[in-house]
Amino acid sequence: MLVAELVIPQMFTAYAEDISYLQNGLHHFQYFCEECDQAFCSAWGKVPGISLYERGSHFICPYCGHRHHENVVYAKREQDVPNKIRLTVREYKKVVTFEVSSETVIFTDYLHLRKGFCKEVFRFDIAKQKVTFSSIRRASIWGPVELGNPFRLEIFESILCYFTSSSLAKRSDLNNILKVLRETVQRKLEKHLKHKVSSMFISSGRYHGAFLLPIFNIAYRIACPDASNLPVEYRESPKEIQHFWELKLLSNEVNKETYSIDLMDHVISLTRRKIDFITAIIKTQSLPDRPMIRRTLREDPFNVNILSQAFNLCENYDYAIRMYEGLKELGDDGRVRWSLKDNLFQFLNEMKPLYGEVGICRLVEDYMKTQVWDCVTLFQQLNEENLKALRSESIRLRDLHDWMSLRHKKQTHMNLKFDVPEHVIKRLSMQTERLRFFMPKESMELLIAGHELNNCVASYGKAMKDNSKWIVLVADDKGKLAVCLEIKGNELVQAKTNRNKAVSLDNKLNSAVIAWAKEANLEIKTSDINVPGKEKLTKTGLVTVPA
Repeated sequence: MLVAELVIPQMFTAYAEDISYLQNGLHHFQYFCEECDQAFCSAWGKVPGISLYERGSHFICPYCGHRHHENVVYAKREQDVPNKIRLTVREYKKVVTFEVSSETVIFTDYLHLRKGFCKEVFRFDIAKQKVTFSSIRRASIWGPVELGNPFRLEIFESILCYFTSSSLAKRSDLNNILKVLRETVQRKLEKHLKHKVSSMFISSGRYHGAFLLPIFNIAYRIACPDASNLPVEYRESPKEIQHFWELKLLSNEVNKETYSIDLMDHVISLTRRKIDFITAIIKTQSLPDRPMIRRTLREDPFNVNILSQAFNLCENYDYAIRMYEGLKELGDDGRVRWSLKDNLFQFLNEMKPLYGEVGICRLVEDYMKTQVWDCVTLFQQLNEENLKALRSESIRLRDLHDWMSLRHKKQTHMNLKFDVPEHVIKRLSMQTERLRFFMPKESMELLIAGHELNNCVASYGKAMKDNSKWIVLVADDKGKLAVCLEIKGNELVQAKTNRNKAVSLDNKLNSAVIAWAKEANLEIKTSDINVPGKEKLTKTGLVTVPA
């Protein structure tokens, strides 16, 4: 029985193809004017101040003089574009169909096109809770393709994608026939299930046209009647939808992963056996059927893989929930990347025997403080010797990043032996009650010192090797490095503490370095030291440091 019908006698005033023929800095398009059935070519320049070429949505037909404003569609070579189109909704006992019949325009060559015909059928089988899509174009049949799985986007290849704001179709007419389709399907589904179904209405957005996303959502809701509608991210381009999946640790990339497709196919097979949507997801992923899990999946079923990964990492329920919250926050943070996600889970599994489930939870919860992404990268690059040391030594969680960073530097460092004259070593080395002044014997010591003091002293290895500059390290009575000094000839030119802070900020260290420089007969040529009675240049001018 025919329920609704809409005939649109003209979809666009003109059809255009970008032929990418550039000459004299111009960009060429060919057009077909619907008003006079004439094809012609036009060249456009660049947008002022921008490197992009103009597309030319406003132009005048040179044959009939018709002014074309906005109602122009851009197509690719050999692509069917609708001209006159007829939409019908038909209702049967257990089936509803939405049929699309259209005359089409096809660019086949330069200034040459032909007319074609396209028919598409969306079949909503209520009894089987199944929706299929089939298409006939130029005597070739495509489909039927089953719709409903939110990770299969074949529907966006339908000719209905041309029902955009540039078409001549009245939006109110499109909304009316779409409303008839939606309400007819919902009424029959409620009769089949014998209970109410929440609204299937969803805004079409602007990217996919007036019909495709609402029909896709209806198909999804027929397969999963008690699920919520598709999220707003589906109103964007397929590329943006893919990005949304990646943030949720979901994917359906061809020849790479079919995890998400298979997951939803299994869920849909269960919902068709009258199992509710949340229970179907829980069964498919072997998750614990507890209130917190159900609430989480009701709020956003697309977080299912993050939740599943959390329970794969943690057997303890409370830690798994903590892990889920941490992973979700990490994935939402634009400062970090999911590009290392597989390595992240491998790393967390490797760390679990060392720090337990509570430890790996802390690694993820405090991901910025623990620098977990650096840890993942460093872990992948450690050699067997360092991996063995990591698993055997008791390294505190807060020191994990720095430990791996130092080990990684050591394994890639080319060690240089220094040949500093003996008289220089004796002159610059000194032991006091609280401090020890000493010179490194090899570049590995500089590397360790730079790591401990958080500076770039490791880069002075060649200078030490050539004796063009000397580095003196200062350690306290417990052996912890406190100061790094640079000497050039008979001058002290740098004196830094942790993170390149000036020694002058610590009065005791400042006095000790002055005494050492005097003993070593060095002239202080740096503002890192406050020398009593000596003028010092500041931002406000010369001042005298009191004795």
